[in-house]
Amino acid sequence: MPALPVLPLSSSLRGHEALPLEPVLRRFWESSGVELLVKSEEEIRNEPLLVLLHLTGGTEHLALKLVEAIKAPILLLAHRSHNSLPAALETLARLREDGRRAWLVTENSGETLPLFAWAAALAREIRGKRIGLIGGASPWLVASSLDPSVLGEKLGVEVVEVPLEDLKKRLPLKPLVLPEGEGIGIGDNERKMVGRAYTALKSLVSEFQLSAVSLACFGLLSEGCTACWALARLSDEGIPGGCEGDLPALLALWLGRILTGLPGFLANPAEADLKRERLLLAHCTVPFLLVESFGLRTHFESGIGLAVAGKLRPGPYTLVRFSGKRLERAFIVEGTVLSEAPGREDLCRTQVWFKMPKGAIEKLLREPLGNHHVLVPGHHRPVLSLFHKLFLAEP
Repeated sequence: MPALPVLPLSSSLRGHEALPLEPVLRRFWESSGVELLVKSEEEIRNEPLLVLLHLTGGTEHLALKLVEAIKAPILLLAHRSHNSLPAALETLARLREDGRRAWLVTENSGETLPLFAWAAALAREIRGKRIGLIGGASPWLVASSLDPSVLGEKLGVEVVEVPLEDLKKRLPLKPLVLPEGEGIGIGDNERKMVGRAYTALKSLVSEFQLSAVSLACFGLLSEGCTACWALARLSDEGIPGGCEGDLPALLALWLGRILTGLPGFLANPAEADLKRERLLLAHCTVPFLLVESFGLRTHFESGIGLAVAGKLRPGPYTLVRFSGKRLERAFIVEGTVLSEAPGREDLCRTQVWFKMPKGAIEKLLREPLGNHHVLVPGHHRPVLSLFHKLFLAEP
């Protein structure tokens, strides 16, 4: 459980000496399992989530003054004595009147405070990091071509834009590794070409110190190769690899990796089975850490190169899609990957049926947010939804 930095606020009538802080912090920990780390005013200003603990009453003006020059979302904490809750309620009401994103949690919050701790930890982890956008967004992603400045403004993430030609220039004659596994319709040349793509991507990741990367991968077809295997291997190695320059999808992959320690599966919704409340997802790449077995095939759309046909492990997953010009919209549902393997030849090579909650498919079709969706292993809707509400949704 990540710790949560906090700034205690006390009235001048009752300082810290009059009201010991440790018992209050201990009760929060006993109730929620979250350790509150006391920080100075200067330190707390640099946190993605501004957490203020009303130790006493009469602290409303202190909180309002502190947040004046800070744009971060605000979490107010209140305990059971010394007029803490009245002060927090008054402060929260004023903050919301002023259009600020603010929430209140009490010491008996149970599972609520851990969600804030995890959401803040995700935002803290990605802040100041760099991700790569190689070749820009593919032209058919008409609803997913995010302005990179949005990630900088909202999350403090720098997007490094690299022309596709720079990647092509790095394709080595001899790759670092070659794909292993049984193949259908592929030979040594396809294995060599995709190994070269992986080596070139690794070079860019190292040079620019990238934490994640998305690639306009169809631009490599002119070189006789694809990036499907390379992106799968990078994802296994802890560098989320996304397809077609889709930055919203890459963000979902990245957050899922931090949250679970595992890669995610980025895919196209290919068929909606309304009667059975399930969605068929397909793509030509899947991280090997997620599959029970896999084979190597040609790339579906082009019939060349090398793609990954994997069988995803069945079990609980969370389907995630961020969207909107400022990432203000989200579709996040928990469900189950089924064991059934479609094995269709008219779709991308990795295919999986995802059982969704009642009404979720209707919502996806009625209010679509775009093409690519990401499957994150495990059930994580509460944390990811709160992260979106805190750091991406508009006030």
